[in-house]
Amino acid sequence: MTDYKQHLANLQTATEAALKANDYDGLWIYSGHPENYFLDDHAPPHQVNPHFNWWIPETDISHSLLHIVPGQKPTLYLSQPADFWHKIEDRSNADWARHFDVRVIHHQSEMPTVNDQLNHAWIGDRSWQPMAAEYTNPDKLLAHLHFSRVQKTSYEIDCIQQANQLALKGHAAAAEAFYAGASEYDINAAYLQACQQSQSQMPYGNIVALNENAAVLHYQYQATDKPANHRTFLIDAGANYKGYAADITRTYAFDKNGEFNNMIAAMDRLQVELCDACVAGQDYVDLHQQAHIKIAEVLKQFNVINCSPEVALESGLSATFFPHGLGHYLGLQVHDVAGHQSNADGTVKKPPENHPFLRLTDVLRENAVITVEPGLYFIPMLLQQQRDNKHINWDKVEQFLPYGGIRIEDNVVVGQNQSRNLTRSS
Repeated sequence: MTDYKQHLANLQTATEAALKANDYDGLWIYSGHPENYFLDDHAPPHQVNPHFNWWIPETDISHSLLHIVPGQKPTLYLSQPADFWHKIEDRSNADWARHFDVRVIHHQSEMPTVNDQLNHAWIGDRSWQPMAAEYTNPDKLLAHLHFSRVQKTSYEIDCIQQANQLALKGHAAAAEAFYAGASEYDINAAYLQACQQSQSQMPYGNIVALNENAAVLHYQYQATDKPANHRTFLIDAGANYKGYAADITRTYAFDKNGEFNNMIAAMDRLQVELCDACVAGQDYVDLHQQAHIKIAEVLKQFNVINCSPEVALESGLSATFFPHGLGHYLGLQVHDVAGHQSNADGTVKKPPENHPFLRLTDVLRENAVITVEPGLYFIPMLLQQQRDNKHINWDKVEQFLPYGGIRIEDNVVVGQNQSRNLTRSS
């Protein structure tokens, strides 16, 4: 627990600095609670407030409050109600709990009156908002804390690596199921079985796409029917460890000697080059532009386009085949906070107009954890918009359309002089 203890010390320092900069005397952080579906009596799986999870290494705690005052040990009002409908775990004696002043709450009426504490801020779900609006999720305080969350502690990096190790077991099982001819549904089941996590524990909905479905960026189905032919398999799936996410994508071709498999190998090589470039001081927008050039080189290599990579980038043609951003911050949230934020004051650096979907525009800082996920897709809707473009070799496009597309994604720690790939080194 040494890394966790140091992690908490870093959080205390960062939080006290944020409170001082914004003239607050203390902070309440609410865990959140499940909300029933409309006109129903049951709720979706609880997703804990990430600011609460930043301090408390549990993802299923609800109806609980964390109270932080500078110079004092944090107080945790831990909800453990008397309940015969559900199993209530006693977390008050967990190893992590000794770092907090834990007050066990058996009923919500036992919760403290938060408004008795003057000049405090509240971070949490607006559906339970006991404080005045100006003290609830204040933008400037959140900006300061979000900027602190970008650079990860050793504890956080270890959690993300542990999540990667779990996810890689799932990816290996999924690839095996694909080559055995399984359906999307059965491939996903193999993934979850290998990870030993349920679908609700996944940090996001698994993307398990066969053939043309690989061209749908956030493909949301898992068909039970097997396709007539297995050509391509794209899987974008992670795992969860103490609330920290892994986010990994791999693409496979059923014919390991075919041209599309060679294209996957070319994309894999360029993806590793991009991961290696993730060092402190690297402008991520520039790295995104480099990705477009490299992907255009692959498109030209496989005779999909007949213009130079530079022309493909400048004309916007490369975006037809690579329409999303290169990556994003990763941590307690899959698309972690502050991707467009350049300082603790909350100054926003917007994505370039020609790359509006870029989730990360910051200059990379040491110990940030990011995803690097270049893609190359044959998306009918986007290709239709280019039907008159003479720089596209349409015979090759028709050849590759049934394969859908390629995406390869790793999770990378930004280093001062060298990056650390948590996915390939796990």
